Amino acid sequence: MRTIKMKAFIFLLVSAGFSIQLWAVDQNHESKSYRIIESGGQWQLLRDGKPFYIKGAVGWVHFDVLKDCGGNAVRTRASRRNLDRAWEYGLVAMAGLPVRGERNGMDWGDQYMVGEQKRRVLEMVDQFKDHRAVMFWAVGNELDWIPPGRPYHPELWNRLNDLALEIKKIDPHHPVLTVVGTGRFETKIRQITENCTDFDLLGINTYGDIGKVAQLASKHWPKPFVIAEWGPTGHWQAPRSSWRVPVEQTSTEKAQVIFSRYANTILPNRDRCLGSFVFLWAQKQETTHTWYGMFYDGLRTESVDVMQYLWSGSWPSNRVPAVLNLRILGFSDKDIILGPDETYQAHVVCYDSDYDALSFKWDIRPEVEIPANSYAGGLEKPAEPIPGLIEAGQGPRMDFTSPQTEGPYRLFVQITDGRGHAGYANLPFYVKSR
Repeated sequence: MRTIKMKAFIFLLVSAGFSIQLWAVDQNHESKSYRIIESGGQWQLLRDGKPFYIKGAVGWVHFDVLKDCGGNAVRTRASRRNLDRAWEYGLVAMAGLPVRGERNGMDWGDQYMVGEQKRRVLEMVDQFKDHRAVMFWAVGNELDWIPPGRPYHPELWNRLNDLALEIKKIDPHHPVLTVVGTGRFETKIRQITENCTDFDLLGINTYGDIGKVAQLASKHWPKPFVIAEWGPTGHWQAPRSSWRVPVEQTSTEKAQVIFSRYANTILPNRDRCLGSFVFLWAQKQETTHTWYGMFYDGLRTESVDVMQYLWSGSWPSNRVPAVLNLRILGFSDKDIILGPDETYQAHVVCYDSDYDALSFKWDIRPEVEIPANSYAGGLEKPAEPIPGLIEAGQGPRMDFTSPQTEGPYRLFVQITDGRGHAGYANLPFYVKSR
């Protein structure tokens, strides 16, 4: 009778599915332990007593590519699914905890709200503290930023420090940090240094100002840091047209600045910087649908090639097409004013070092409207291509008809090589009656 009951129990476990199996795996293997040490002014992260340098990305897809490129970590939200997927591909995670900021309705002066949030966060820490994918706990992201730039609550840093202290009581094996952006950075970093004494390290999101920010962090923050998010020049840092829209770099220009920022800032700061997470190992809408993503319609861009080389020391055997320049013939600067319903010609300068046959996809889209209170593209709606302006089948030189309606637009081109790779560029222009 006991044998029959045991067989029935095993059958129920198997029938319950994959999540039960993963739970069992976690319980039967020890989680990894991380700690940060300092010796002679040199900071180092240790994983089970061995040095561990973070080669990471922010993202939620293509974990297999990340691992194959030499990456070892991902910055993602703390959830069973995300942590299991990271560990499935041999990656560890800077696990983001659900700490709301004032831009999402949090009031740091409300004791009840603060207490309820702390309870939820600590429950999550207790749930996942033994998961082998956990490396760090990230207590919020840029909680000081309240669009369109309002001042943050004076209790913010004290509240976050209290939360970090409680997390470490539950889980002493995984360092705790918060992540900040670079707005009012020098003042902010001094406040954090004074009030966040229980954080083990600091996470910094930085783009075009990465060199200056690394210097300030080393000067004012007494502990180590990670570059928690970095990549191409931010849309708020880019040159602008006369109608105030930012001019985006080509995929090759982005790859070049990513190479430079890693080689000239991140690696030279290894005495204080424990590693980094490049942004974004996916694709998203923020200003445009191409600005930050290192993948385009699921295809690798040149920035992925660059990170493979920086992480592993080897370039991929087949390279992404390079995109050097895009222009509308007859215009030489960033202020391109076109007449309505007129014919123009565009030309993209590109090449493929492997001599793969290239295909070109062109489209014209209205400029995306960005709400004043939008944060990280969250309230933006991607623009759809306008039909009928471009004939199919055109190559690197293309004829198009400008839209009839006055306003701001962008011309996009995607170049693919048939090998899973894509390069791209876009140009803003304005349609105005002469």
